[in-house]
Amino acid sequence: MSAKRITIGRTFSQTPLETEDTSETHAQTFVLSTGKRALFRSERIPANEVEDKTFVVMETNGRDQAGLTPDSLRDIIRTIKLQQFFPAIGVMQGGKIEILDGSRRRAAAIHCRTGLEVLVTDAEITADEARKLAQDIQTAREHNLREVGMRLLALKDGGLSQKEIAENQGLSQAKVTRALQAASVPSDLIALFPNHSELTYPDYKALLQAADKLNETGQSVETLIDNISMEIDVVCSREGLAEDEVKNHILRLIRNASQTLVKEPEKDKTTSTSLWPFADKDRFARKKTRGRMFSYEFNRQSKDLQEELDKVISETLKKYLAN
Repeated sequence: MSAKRITIGRTFSQTPLETEDTSETHAQTFVLSTGKRALFRSERIPANEVEDKTFVVMETNGRDQAGLTPDSLRDIIRTIKLQQFFPAIGVMQGGKIEILDGSRRRAAAIHCRTGLEVLVTDAEITADEARKLAQDIQTAREHNLREVGMRLLALKDGGLSQKEIAENQGLSQAKVTRALQAASVPSDLIALFPNHSELTYPDYKALLQAADKLNETGQSVETLIDNISMEIDVVCSREGLAEDEVKNHILRLIRNASQTLVKEPEKDKTTSTSLWPFADKDRFARKKTRGRMFSYEFNRQSKDLQEELDKVISETLKKYLAN
């Protein structure tokens, strides 16, 4: 008696999914919203090709890629080096694979420098078919309110009213309103939080109100961030704080700083000047000036350069101040 073949990939009790009986080349047939069938084959993307060979379209996948921080991916990072429980789902587009489902697994694989298992099809799939297929098979983690809103924004930009969006997506109009508000919060503010999934609707609402108030009074979100960035770094580096506590601390800093900016007249703006161009966006050498205050900032520079800078600064200070 032969052993029963183990199904490769996801199985669903009430989704249009069938498994092909192919023991040598693992494959699955997905029945699309239009009734068309698409055969997906199993492919493993090598670690050094994951970032270049695969990509994600927010309007289709629905996951906010800026929110895929190491903190938010902690559960997958812990296991993906050893095993990938479910393959990602993708479609070939211009020689690369667009990930319909599995962008968290993709981001974790890039972070851990490991390969990625993908079920991929060469079938021609329309944007609407891809979007609906992605919604049908996404079961790893529920999208947060902002991610839902960012998907709905694409529909709103396409000319649909909020009522039509609600009917199209099977959502209440209140849910659509909340999601669109969450998606309207400036991304720079959202980026201050290590784990975006901790944010709730009241949090998004408070952030949007702070941003709107700053805009009304001629202040900028950039000024707010510049004023509290060091304090946020301190909060994030504190040990023993739960993720919701980190979120609440950062919210409090944003709320207090925004209220202070709104009440006070605008101060001298901070001007940042690059001292050297780098191909890597994470490396920089720059000077910041605000009024009579200035500072120099360096990131990802060699120890030798740091020691040389210390030496030059020390000699310069002695030259001008040792009197």
